Amino acid sequence: MSQLYYRRTDNSSYRDRIPLRIVRSESELSPLEKAYLGAVEKGDYASEAEIYFKININCIDPLGRTALLIAIENENLEIIELVLSFSVYVGDALLHAIRKEVVGAVELLLNHKKPSGGMQVPPILLDKQFSDFTPDITPIILAAHTNNYEIIKLLVQKGVSVPQPHEVRCNCVECVSSSDVDSLRHSRSRLNIYRALSSPSLIALSSEDPFLTAFRLSWELQELSKVENEFKSEYEELSQQCKQFAKDLLDQTRSSRELEMVLNYRDNVNLLEEESNNDLARLKLAIKYHQKEVRMRSHLVSIHPLVKGFEKT
Repeated sequence: MSQLYYRRTDNSSYRDRIPLRIVRSESELSPLEKAYLGAVEKGDYASEAEIYFKININCIDPLGRTALLIAIENENLEIIELVLSFSVYVGDALLHAIRKEVVGAVELLLNHKKPSGGMQVPPILLDKQFSDFTPDITPIILAAHTNNYEIIKLLVQKGVSVPQPHEVRCNCVECVSSSDVDSLRHSRSRLNIYRALSSPSLIALSSEDPFLTAFRLSWELQELSKVENEFKSEYEELSQQCKQFAKDLLDQTRSSRELEMVLNYRDNVNLLEEESNNDLARLKLAIKYHQKEVRMRSHLVSIHPLVKGFEKT
Protein backbone atom coordinates (compact mmCIF):
# COMPACT_ATOMS: atom_id res chain seq x y z
CA MET A 1 0.00 0.00 0.00
CA SER A 2 2.82 2.38 0.84
CA GLN A 3 4.09 2.06 -2.72
CA LEU A 4 1.10 4.06 -3.89
CA TYR A 5 2.22 7.09 -1.91
CA TYR A 6 6.00 6.96 -1.67
CA ARG A 7 8.80 6.45 -4.13
CA ARG A 8 10.47 3.08 -4.00
CA THR A 9 14.14 2.80 -3.19
CA ASP A 10 16.62 0.10 -4.18
CA ASN A 11 18.68 0.55 -1.05
CA SER A 12 18.44 -2.79 0.76
CA SER A 13 18.75 -1.16 4.18
CA TYR A 14 15.40 0.59 3.59
CA ARG A 15 13.39 -2.33 2.22
CA ASP A 16 11.42 -2.68 5.45
CA ARG A 17 10.98 1.06 5.94
CA ILE A 18 8.89 3.81 4.38
CA PRO A 19 11.12 6.67 3.21
CA LEU A 20 9.85 10.15 3.99
CA ARG A 21 10.48 13.41 2.21
CA ILE A 22 8.95 16.87 2.12
CA VAL A 23 6.68 17.12 -0.92
CA ARG A 24 5.19 20.56 -0.28
CA SER A 25 7.55 23.43 0.27
CA GLU A 26 6.67 26.12 2.79
CA SER A 27 7.10 29.80 2.08
CA GLU A 28 10.16 31.17 3.78
CA LEU A 29 9.45 33.93 6.29
CA SER A 30 11.83 36.80 6.82
CA PRO A 31 12.81 37.66 10.42
CA LEU A 32 10.46 40.65 10.33
CA GLU A 33 7.57 38.52 9.03
CA LYS A 34 8.14 36.02 11.82
CA ALA A 35 8.15 38.88 14.32
CA TYR A 36 4.96 40.26 12.76
CA LEU A 37 3.05 36.97 12.99
CA GLY A 38 4.43 36.42 16.48
CA ALA A 39 3.14 39.82 17.55
CA VAL A 40 -0.31 38.91 16.21
CA GLU A 41 -0.24 35.60 18.08
CA LYS A 42 0.66 37.34 21.34
CA GLY A 43 -1.72 40.25 20.77
CA ASP A 44 1.16 42.74 20.75
CA TYR A 45 -0.62 45.71 19.20
CA ALA A 46 2.33 48.11 19.32
CA SER A 47 4.87 45.78 17.70
CA GLU A 48 2.46 44.80 14.96
CA ALA A 49 1.68 48.41 14.09
CA GLU A 50 5.39 49.16 13.94
CA ILE A 51 6.37 46.29 11.63
CA TYR A 52 3.53 45.85 9.13
CA PHE A 53 4.64 48.42 6.52
CA LYS A 54 8.07 46.75 6.20
CA ILE A 55 6.80 43.31 5.15
CA ASN A 56 4.33 41.39 3.03
CA ILE A 57 1.25 41.76 5.23
CA ASN A 58 -0.31 38.66 3.65
CA CYS A 59 2.53 36.34 4.67
CA ILE A 60 1.51 32.97 6.10
CA ASP A 61 2.88 30.84 8.91
CA PRO A 62 3.82 27.13 8.55
CA LEU A 63 0.17 26.23 9.25
CA GLY A 64 -1.01 28.31 6.30
CA ARG A 65 -2.53 31.04 8.47
CA THR A 66 -2.41 34.73 7.73
CA ALA A 67 -2.24 37.32 10.51
CA LEU A 68 -5.99 37.81 10.13
CA LEU A 69 -6.76 34.12 10.64
CA ILE A 70 -4.45 33.97 13.66
CA ALA A 71 -6.27 36.92 15.22
CA ILE A 72 -9.64 35.29 14.53
CA GLU A 73 -8.53 32.03 16.13
CA ASN A 74 -7.43 33.98 19.20
CA GLU A 75 -10.70 35.97 19.17
CA ASN A 76 -8.70 39.19 19.53
CA LEU A 77 -11.02 41.85 18.10
CA GLU A 78 -8.54 44.68 18.62
CA ILE A 79 -5.91 42.90 16.54
CA ILE A 80 -8.48 41.88 13.91
CA GLU A 81 -9.50 45.52 13.49
CA LEU A 82 -5.85 46.59 13.25
CA VAL A 83 -4.99 43.92 10.66
CA LEU A 84 -8.02 44.86 8.56
CA SER A 85 -6.85 48.47 8.58
CA PHE A 86 -3.70 47.29 6.75
CA SER A 87 -5.87 46.37 3.73
CA VAL A 88 -4.98 42.68 3.96
CA TYR A 89 -6.31 39.85 1.79
CA VAL A 90 -9.49 38.64 3.50
CA GLY A 91 -10.17 35.41 1.59
CA ASP A 92 -12.17 32.92 3.67
CA ALA A 93 -11.71 34.90 6.89
CA LEU A 94 -15.46 35.45 7.25
CA LEU A 95 -16.11 31.72 7.03
CA HIS A 96 -13.41 31.05 9.62
CA ALA A 97 -14.94 33.66 11.95
CA ILE A 98 -18.39 32.10 11.52
CA ARG A 99 -17.08 28.58 12.17
CA LYS A 100 -15.30 29.86 15.26
CA GLU A 101 -18.52 31.76 16.20
CA VAL A 102 -16.65 35.00 16.91
CA VAL A 103 -19.57 37.41 16.56
CA GLY A 104 -17.45 40.55 16.85
CA ALA A 105 -15.10 39.34 14.11
CA VAL A 106 -18.04 38.55 11.82
CA GLU A 107 -19.39 42.07 12.31
CA LEU A 108 -15.99 43.64 11.59
CA LEU A 109 -15.56 41.58 8.42
CA LEU A 110 -19.07 42.32 7.16
CA ASN A 111 -18.45 46.05 7.54
CA HIS A 112 -14.95 45.89 6.06
CA LYS A 113 -14.51 47.40 2.61
CA LYS A 114 -12.28 45.32 0.38
CA PRO A 115 -9.23 47.27 -0.80
CA SER A 116 -8.99 48.11 -4.48
CA GLY A 117 -5.90 47.42 -6.55
CA GLY A 118 -3.42 44.57 -6.54
CA MET A 119 -1.69 43.12 -3.51
CA GLN A 120 0.98 40.54 -2.83
CA VAL A 121 -0.85 37.32 -1.94
CA PRO A 122 0.75 33.87 -1.52
CA PRO A 123 -0.56 31.59 -4.33
CA ILE A 124 -1.78 28.98 -1.84
CA LEU A 125 -4.34 31.47 -0.51
CA LEU A 126 -5.81 31.85 -3.99
CA ASP A 127 -5.94 28.11 -4.69
CA LYS A 128 -9.42 26.84 -3.77
CA GLN A 129 -8.01 23.32 -3.63
CA PHE A 130 -6.41 24.23 -0.31
CA SER A 131 -9.47 25.97 1.11
CA ASP A 132 -11.00 24.61 4.31
CA PHE A 133 -14.46 25.04 2.78
CA THR A 134 -16.15 23.55 -0.27
CA PRO A 135 -17.56 26.04 -2.83
CA ASP A 136 -21.16 25.41 -1.76
CA ILE A 137 -20.53 26.59 1.81
CA THR A 138 -21.57 30.24 1.92
CA PRO A 139 -21.50 32.42 5.06
CA ILE A 140 -25.23 32.05 5.71
CA ILE A 141 -25.16 28.28 5.19
CA LEU A 142 -22.24 27.89 7.59
CA ALA A 143 -23.85 30.22 10.14
CA ALA A 144 -27.08 28.22 9.96
CA HIS A 145 -25.10 25.02 10.50
CA THR A 146 -23.74 26.49 13.74
CA ASN A 147 -27.26 27.75 14.58
CA ASN A 148 -25.73 30.94 15.98
CA TYR A 149 -28.63 33.38 16.29
CA GLU A 150 -26.53 36.55 16.45
CA ILE A 151 -24.41 35.70 13.42
CA ILE A 152 -27.42 34.60 11.36
CA LYS A 153 -29.13 37.88 12.25
CA LEU A 154 -26.11 39.92 11.11
CA LEU A 155 -26.06 38.10 7.77
CA VAL A 156 -29.81 38.29 7.18
CA GLN A 157 -29.68 42.03 7.86
CA LYS A 158 -27.10 42.25 5.07
CA GLY A 159 -29.61 40.75 2.65
CA VAL A 160 -28.03 37.34 2.10
CA SER A 161 -30.01 34.46 0.61
CA VAL A 162 -29.96 30.66 0.63
CA PRO A 163 -30.02 28.72 -2.66
CA GLN A 164 -33.29 26.96 -3.44
CA PRO A 165 -32.53 23.21 -3.33
CA HIS A 166 -33.44 21.37 -6.52
CA GLU A 167 -35.26 18.06 -6.64
CA VAL A 168 -33.20 14.90 -6.37
CA ARG A 169 -33.83 13.96 -9.99
CA CYS A 170 -33.69 17.49 -11.36
CA ASN A 171 -32.64 17.55 -15.02
CA CYS A 172 -31.55 21.17 -15.24
CA VAL A 173 -28.14 21.86 -16.80
CA GLU A 174 -26.59 22.86 -13.48
CA CYS A 175 -27.70 19.70 -11.65
CA VAL A 176 -26.82 17.32 -14.47
CA SER A 177 -23.37 18.86 -14.84
CA SER A 178 -22.69 18.85 -11.09
CA SER A 179 -23.89 15.26 -10.71
CA ASP A 180 -21.78 14.06 -13.65
CA VAL A 181 -18.63 15.59 -12.15
CA ASP A 182 -19.17 14.25 -8.63
CA SER A 183 -22.57 12.81 -7.71
CA LEU A 184 -21.70 12.39 -4.03
CA ARG A 185 -20.56 16.00 -3.68
CA HIS A 186 -23.70 17.09 -5.51
CA SER A 187 -25.86 15.21 -2.99
CA ARG A 188 -23.85 16.59 -0.08
CA SER A 189 -24.33 20.10 -1.41
CA ARG A 190 -28.10 19.56 -1.30
CA LEU A 191 -27.81 18.22 2.25
CA ASN A 192 -25.82 21.30 3.28
CA ILE A 193 -28.60 23.55 2.04
CA TYR A 194 -31.29 21.59 3.88
CA ARG A 195 -29.18 21.53 7.05
CA ALA A 196 -29.07 25.32 6.85
CA LEU A 197 -32.80 25.66 6.16
CA SER A 198 -33.53 23.44 9.18
CA SER A 199 -31.69 25.74 11.57
CA PRO A 200 -34.12 26.76 14.35
CA SER A 201 -32.49 30.19 14.55
CA LEU A 202 -32.81 30.76 10.80
CA ILE A 203 -36.46 29.68 10.81
CA ALA A 204 -37.24 31.88 13.81
CA LEU A 205 -35.53 34.89 12.23
CA SER A 206 -36.61 34.66 8.61
CA SER A 207 -39.93 32.80 8.46
CA GLU A 208 -43.21 34.69 8.80
CA ASP A 209 -44.89 31.42 9.77
CA PRO A 210 -42.29 29.30 11.60
CA PHE A 211 -44.80 26.54 12.43
CA LEU A 212 -45.75 26.01 8.80
CA THR A 213 -42.10 26.22 7.73
CA ALA A 214 -41.08 23.61 10.30
CA PHE A 215 -43.99 21.32 9.39
CA ARG A 216 -43.27 21.41 5.66
CA LEU A 217 -39.52 21.07 6.08
CA SER A 218 -39.93 18.10 8.39
CA TRP A 219 -42.17 16.35 5.86
CA GLU A 220 -39.86 17.16 2.95
CA LEU A 221 -36.80 15.95 4.84
CA GLN A 222 -38.51 12.69 5.74
CA GLU A 223 -39.33 12.13 2.07
CA LEU A 224 -35.73 12.89 1.09
CA SER A 225 -34.48 10.29 3.56
CA LYS A 226 -36.27 7.67 1.46
CA VAL A 227 -34.48 8.55 -1.78
CA GLU A 228 -31.10 9.92 -0.65
CA ASN A 229 -29.74 6.64 0.66
CA GLU A 230 -26.21 7.96 1.32
CA PHE A 231 -27.57 10.53 3.76
CA LYS A 232 -30.69 8.77 5.03
CA SER A 233 -29.83 9.15 8.73
CA GLU A 234 -28.85 12.81 8.31
CA TYR A 235 -32.18 13.69 6.68
CA GLU A 236 -34.10 11.77 9.33
CA GLU A 237 -32.23 13.65 12.04
CA LEU A 238 -32.99 17.01 10.42
CA SER A 239 -36.65 16.05 10.07
CA GLN A 240 -36.79 15.24 13.77
CA GLN A 241 -35.05 18.53 14.54
CA CYS A 242 -37.79 20.48 12.74
CA LYS A 243 -40.49 18.58 14.63
CA GLN A 244 -38.79 19.31 17.93
CA PHE A 245 -38.47 23.00 17.03
CA ALA A 246 -42.22 23.24 16.37
CA LYS A 247 -42.94 21.56 19.70
CA ASP A 248 -40.51 23.80 21.59
CA LEU A 249 -42.01 26.86 19.94
CA LEU A 250 -45.50 25.81 20.98
CA ASP A 251 -44.27 25.31 24.53
CA GLN A 252 -43.47 29.03 24.68
CA THR A 253 -47.15 29.95 24.83
CA ARG A 254 -48.02 31.46 28.21
CA SER A 255 -51.75 30.79 28.50
CA SER A 256 -54.63 28.72 27.14
CA ARG A 257 -55.87 31.71 25.19
CA GLU A 258 -52.50 32.33 23.57
CA LEU A 259 -52.11 28.67 22.69
CA GLU A 260 -55.61 28.53 21.23
CA MET A 261 -54.82 31.52 19.02
CA VAL A 262 -51.70 29.77 17.73
CA LEU A 263 -53.57 26.54 16.98
CA ASN A 264 -56.39 28.39 15.21
CA TYR A 265 -54.10 30.68 13.20
CA ARG A 266 -54.86 31.21 9.52
CA ASP A 267 -53.04 33.51 7.13
CA ASN A 268 -56.22 35.25 5.98
CA VAL A 269 -58.02 35.56 9.33
CA ASN A 270 -57.58 38.04 12.15
CA LEU A 271 -58.15 35.91 15.24
CA LEU A 272 -58.67 38.96 17.42
CA GLU A 273 -61.79 39.72 15.37
CA GLU A 274 -62.91 36.20 14.48
CA GLU A 275 -63.66 34.85 17.95
CA SER A 276 -65.81 32.03 16.62
CA ASN A 277 -63.15 30.60 14.31
CA ASN A 278 -62.02 27.61 16.38
CA ASP A 279 -61.20 25.02 13.74
CA LEU A 280 -57.63 24.38 14.98
CA ALA A 281 -56.15 25.02 11.53
CA ARG A 282 -52.58 24.74 12.75
CA LEU A 283 -53.28 21.49 14.57
CA LYS A 284 -54.80 20.05 11.40
CA LEU A 285 -51.63 20.99 9.56
CA ALA A 286 -49.58 19.22 12.24
CA ILE A 287 -51.63 16.07 11.64
CA LYS A 288 -51.30 16.43 7.87
CA TYR A 289 -47.51 16.64 8.10
CA HIS A 290 -47.27 13.87 10.75
CA GLN A 291 -46.02 16.16 13.52
CA LYS A 292 -46.66 13.80 16.42
CA GLU A 293 -44.09 15.65 18.54
CA VAL A 294 -46.43 18.62 18.81
CA ARG A 295 -48.03 17.40 22.03
CA MET A 296 -50.90 19.35 23.48
CA ARG A 297 -51.05 20.35 27.12
CA SER A 298 -53.48 18.26 29.10
CA HIS A 299 -56.04 21.02 29.65
CA LEU A 300 -56.38 21.55 25.87
CA VAL A 301 -58.27 18.30 25.35
CA SER A 302 -61.46 20.19 26.20
CA ILE A 303 -60.94 22.74 23.40
CA HIS A 304 -61.89 20.48 20.52
CA PRO A 305 -62.51 16.75 19.89
CA LEU A 306 -59.81 16.87 17.22
CA VAL A 307 -57.16 17.20 19.94
CA LYS A 308 -58.15 13.80 21.33
CA GLY A 309 -57.92 12.24 17.91
CA PHE A 310 -54.51 13.81 17.26
CA GLU A 311 -52.76 11.68 19.89
CA LYS A 312 -54.06 8.54 18.16
CA THR A 313 -52.75 9.36 14.67
